[in-house]
Amino acid sequence: MDRELADYVPVKNEEELARRLQDDRVVVLFADHFGSGRWTTALRLLTTLPSQPRTLRRIRREPGDAFSTEGIRGHKRTGWILDLRDPDDSIPATCDFGLELRHTADLDADDSHLVVLISTRLWHQIGHGAGHLAHTPTPPAQTTLFAALLQSAGIEHAKDFATDHRLTEQLTNLRPGQVKEHAQALIRAERHYRSATGRGTDPESPGFEAVVAAAANATSGWMDVLATWHSHPQRTSYDRNYLLLTAVYGGEPIDSVHTKIASLSQAFDEKEPAGARPKGQQGPGLIQLARQIEADPLPDGRLRFPGPGFAEAVVRYFWRDRPELITPFTRWTAKLCLDLGKKQGTQLAERMIPWALHDLQASRSTKLLRQVADDWAQEDALAPHAHDLIVAAILDPQTTQLVKNAADRWTGQPDTSPPLLRTLAHVFQTLTPAQPARMLRRLGTLASSQKPGVADAVGEALNTLFSSEKLRPQVRQTLDSWFTSTDQALQHAAASAFVHLAAQRDQAGLPALLHASNAEAAPWVIRGWRTTLEAEKPSPTAHHACAVWLDAATTRPDTERILTTLVRSVHDVAGHDLRGQRYLNLVRMAERWLIRHGTTHHHDREHVHTMLMHRTMQADPHRSQDREDASTGD
Repeated sequence: MDRELADYVPVKNEEELARRLQDDRVVVLFADHFGSGRWTTALRLLTTLPSQPRTLRRIRREPGDAFSTEGIRGHKRTGWILDLRDPDDSIPATCDFGLELRHTADLDADDSHLVVLISTRLWHQIGHGAGHLAHTPTPPAQTTLFAALLQSAGIEHAKDFATDHRLTEQLTNLRPGQVKEHAQALIRAERHYRSATGRGTDPESPGFEAVVAAAANATSGWMDVLATWHSHPQRTSYDRNYLLLTAVYGGEPIDSVHTKIASLSQAFDEKEPAGARPKGQQGPGLIQLARQIEADPLPDGRLRFPGPGFAEAVVRYFWRDRPELITPFTRWTAKLCLDLGKKQGTQLAERMIPWALHDLQASRSTKLLRQVADDWAQEDALAPHAHDLIVAAILDPQTTQLVKNAADRWTGQPDTSPPLLRTLAHVFQTLTPAQPARMLRRLGTLASSQKPGVADAVGEALNTLFSSEKLRPQVRQTLDSWFTSTDQALQHAAASAFVHLAAQRDQAGLPALLHASNAEAAPWVIRGWRTTLEAEKPSPTAHHACAVWLDAATTRPDTERILTTLVRSVHDVAGHDLRGQRYLNLVRMAERWLIRHGTTHHHDREHVHTMLMHRTMQADPHRSQDREDASTGD
């Protein structure tokens, strides 16, 4: 919170907004565009209410779902934020949103407050009857905000920079978020200059002029500088590819520079001799190439570019200048991530994610996205970046539906690789808190895959989600439906998740699931053990979970509940299918547990083992029927 508000400058109507929030319990902040200051204003209002501190919570809901204040009932002294800024967000007109906001009895009872962040368009559609609650934050003067941001960063002569006419002209009509971007550009330029020269940036000094010029170039994306460089009459394709290559590497050392330039040239389908390495001393050397792009070669092999943001600006310039080459460039860079060592490869993959998103936005095709994600998913070091790439693409407003539809197709296509499917399980897990019902359904579809490790990945995802108190009821309901499904893959995924949960201990070291209910294990826990026991053979995790429960049974107070749960998981079901399999697997797990620690507490362990086996045999309905038949002589 401190970081979010470190650079905050009060909006002009902050006092009025604070008074409204305190009196009405609800304030709606609406504006036309991102960067209007709604988020930081909301944080400021909620963190400066009288009688601090209080808990801040962000309301999560499915896009398009209605909102009800009943959902926030019971959380004392809470500052709620309902964020509806996404351009694709909506709320049904029939939900009477304005009337809902006026019902503040629950907020009053809990001493809580609610701030709604919304676009002007959506507010006009659904805000009927609550106009008195809605306000647009009036941002501070651009120069005032600009100076405050520079001072907060510790920039010397911040006021001189903030009043320089060349900079103030650029600030006119900018939103607060855009002013912050300009301030960050100048901060980076000032630090870059000091680091490169060791000189100061006093007013009217060469350093001051250099920083102002670099900041202006950075905020314009270095467009004029790059256009001038590219249009030089002596410029060759070899030079341009070298500039792009150094930008891809971010100024880091490049092994076999000329070979990689040739590789990039080949990716662009350039003909000889443009892509060939000049022999001998015919072509430019590394120092000449560096000087041509106005970069300083450093002793450790790195390059220092002309100013902040230059490397990313080169890539953006390339996208606009050569749009037909975006896809081959992205494909070539993705392969480079695999070819480089772990450290450089992962660094490049992280930088490449927005480049791949740019290709996706431009092409409206997910073919390359899948190829990149699939290649990265095969490598342990790059698999997290494959996850991040898909998540970013789903969250991007321009590509969200495109990628969601593609991910649904990938889960059902026979040629999708197991590593990509496992990555998708992690993706759906990550997105579940924002869209629980939808992502749990997608995990269910993914669990149907027969490919190696996929069901286990789904199980691990559900296990992680179960740790969230808010999501636990939905995850439990999902697992319970999978336990009784006729789809064996769903049962496998549910069992995989369940045994991870069953192995968890509470603070006393006892099975956490066992104590989730008061009297005895909940029916869904029994169904979980039953599904686990119906596997062909127990997994290592299942053995571990059973050991946790039987260890707890030796403490005596929990013996009855544990034995009852395990016995019922074998026999408490209509019909006799798989009862023998369940019994066999329980015997296997109990015997491994018995011999696991040798003589440690051997007497207690033998006693629990004997009781479990005896009670399981006694509860067998076949045995009861045999005794009845013997007594009647049948």
